[in-house]
Amino acid sequence: MYTLIIADDEYELRRALIHTVDWESIGFQVVGEAENGVEAIELVEKLEPDLLTGIELARQVRMVRPAMNIAFLSGYDDFAYAQQAIQYNIISYILKPISASELRNEMLKIRDKMDKKVEEL
Repeated sequence: MYTLIIADDEYELRRALIHTVDWESIGFQVVGEAENGVEAIELVEKLEPDLLTGIELARQVRMVRPAMNIAFLSGYDDFAYAQQAIQYNIISYILKPISASELRNEMLKIRDKMDKKVEEL
C-alpha cells in the first residue's frame, strides 16, 4: 500500500478527492491533506509519503525528498504549465475537472508506474 498526501488550496475539491475515491481498493492510503505549501512540506517531512499531489510544491519537495513521486492535478490546460511538470519529473499530469472514476483510473496507472520503479530497485 502506498501512502498519499493530497494538497490543494480549494477545500471543497480537496475533501471531494479524499472522499469520492476508495483509495485502499486501488492501493493507496491518504495519510494527510494540506491547504498550502507550508502545510504540505511539513507533512512530507513528518509522514514521508510515497506520493504527493500539487504542482506548486514540486520544487520545494524535490529538495526535501528528491525521489518522491509527484502527481499534478491541475485546472490549467496550458503547455507552459505542463512544461513545469516535466521539469520536476512528475509521475502524472491530471486535468481538472475529473470524475471519481477517471481519477481512480489515473491512480491505478500511477500505482503501476510506482510498482515498476520498486521492482527496478
